[in-house]
Amino acid sequence: MKKLLSICLILILACVKMPKAHAQFFSDDYDIDAATLFFGLLLGFSDIYGDPLPLDEYGKDVTFQFSDGISSPQLKAKMEQQISKLLTNLNKAAYNNTDVNYAGIDIDNLASQTIGMTWNNVHFTTEEDFIVDHCLTIKSGGRVAGYQVRNIGVNMLPINDTYGGPMRKELCIDFSPSGRIIDFNFTMDKTNYVNIMKEGLRLKDEDRRMMIIGWCQQFEKAYCDKNIRFIEDVFSDDALIITGKLVTQRVKNDIMPQNGVVFETKGKKEYISSLRRVFANNQRLKVKFDDYRVVRHPAKPDYYGVTLKQDWNSSSYSDQGSVFLLWDFTDEDHPKIHVRTWEPGIECSFKATDFKI
Repeated sequence: MKKLLSICLILILACVKMPKAHAQFFSDDYDIDAATLFFGLLLGFSDIYGDPLPLDEYGKDVTFQFSDGISSPQLKAKMEQQISKLLTNLNKAAYNNTDVNYAGIDIDNLASQTIGMTWNNVHFTTEEDFIVDHCLTIKSGGRVAGYQVRNIGVNMLPINDTYGGPMRKELCIDFSPSGRIIDFNFTMDKTNYVNIMKEGLRLKDEDRRMMIIGWCQQFEKAYCDKNIRFIEDVFSDDALIITGKLVTQRVKNDIMPQNGVVFETKGKKEYISSLRRVFANNQRLKVKFDDYRVVRHPAKPDYYGVTLKQDWNSSSYSDQGSVFLLWDFTDEDHPKIHVRTWEPGIECSFKATDFKI
């Protein structure tokens, strides 16, 4: 769409230079400055919100290729084929308003279930039909644990009025070492990602940080999809969970009510039970994590403190605050959260060394 708008703008400006053409196309009272401004605003709008999708843009076949990052020609070809077919089938399902067809795609059941949970709330379709991107290698303990592709742009297509997120997002697809699709998610902010990985290069733990980002993205998506099974699995059995809620308080002799915060300390079982009720009582739930900060424990390198900004928006309640997560990567294939805290504001007062491990 931006290309079309740019062409229109060039034609308008060209007509300014050609009085005869201008006279043929426009009346005497045509405001060329206003038109130029209008098209400029449209271009800016498309940058912020993504291009509107006319019907002929739906359902297109997608071709995906890796630019670099993977040496095996056979594995590269397999993964390219899997991504191309999955994205094509997503486009076609969005066009036909049907479930996604996974026939002929080497995809893990958990990954397809993850897509299905999102698909029940919002559909999406790719911005481009020819995509070239870098292949990232995920390592664990010095061995190749899998591969990843990020930054595949998609336009969101809400199927009802419960979706409240941005109309453009970027996808992240994870593969096993054999090239099987094992996870599917939406990515975090690019700048935040680059800054975390720069710190990882300095501390030589970039592989671990890639895993942390991936698990936090899954954690965020689990709230949005109401995936109680994932959340229950990722918390350790002895997890400490501090929740908070903004409440409106009427102060005596005060005309305006004031907001206060009520904190509760819960164990895993109590928190999961409470979360089940929240999921059941709210048709709409949107949770967004931003501004990640990842800090390795100074004495126990398998433990990381992650702070992030959380926006919580549901049918009945909304707030914004800071979340602290203490991740244990002793078992890298099955990391656990030992501590999860929430507090209002953008500054988090907790750190990894505050808790006995």
